[in-house]
Amino acid sequence: MEQDLKKVIQKAIDLNVQRMSPTRARKFSENPARALYDLTGDYPWWTGDNKALDYGTIVHTYAENGTLDYLPEKTLERVKSKRGGLLLWTNEAVKVGQSLSEYFDNIKGEKIYEQELTISNDDGSRFHGFADVINDDDGDVSVYDIKTLQSMEFDKWIQREWAPDSLEQYIKQIAFYALVLGTEKATLVFIKKSDKTPFIHEYTLSKGELKQAQLDVWDEMKSALEIARGHSNPAAINDGSEWAYHYFGGKI
Repeated sequence: MEQDLKKVIQKAIDLNVQRMSPTRARKFSENPARALYDLTGDYPWWTGDNKALDYGTIVHTYAENGTLDYLPEKTLERVKSKRGGLLLWTNEAVKVGQSLSEYFDNIKGEKIYEQELTISNDDGSRFHGFADVINDDDGDVSVYDIKTLQSMEFDKWIQREWAPDSLEQYIKQIAFYALVLGTEKATLVFIKKSDKTPFIHEYTLSKGELKQAQLDVWDEMKSALEIARGHSNPAAINDGSEWAYHYFGGKI
């Protein structure tokens, strides 16, 4: 598999990538070669089942005051048991989403959900991403990004101040949205995956934190484009993933 990297690099160059998101840029920052395989479709970044994706889809749908009827047909099929009833984790996702809906309903202003935001890079390419919630309170704009956490991870953060490993990347992501919107009001909304205690924790970025994250995410996206276009060599990192297992022949 390692010998195929040159072919993947050429395939990426042929794609002539003109768009980059904070999420994809994060992959390139963590493992450039693996991200390149993901970009070209030669090896997906994630190879697990659809449960996590479906869970998130349900949460976001209900957060936006939707119902299961709003789900794509294939998603709805996957979240039901063979007897047609909802799987247990589906019911939990619904409860979590409903809690988020109540949270946003209590925030004064007009809401825009799942809004794509784009901005031009100096070379004509576009940086883009989807903001979960944009709130406009009579011209006072704020942006929110929803993040679900496993119960144990949420409790460790609240009780022991062990922040999630992905917090830094989450900050960069929402900082980009704030940059495009021209606002300094950015809040990560963390919610505990629980049908009984779906606690919500707000993480509001400070002005200093926001500005630094905007510089970092901009550099990250530019660097990712350089690699995708073949202008920078993609390092291969043995990160313990399924991709790494095949790439490095099963050795750490």
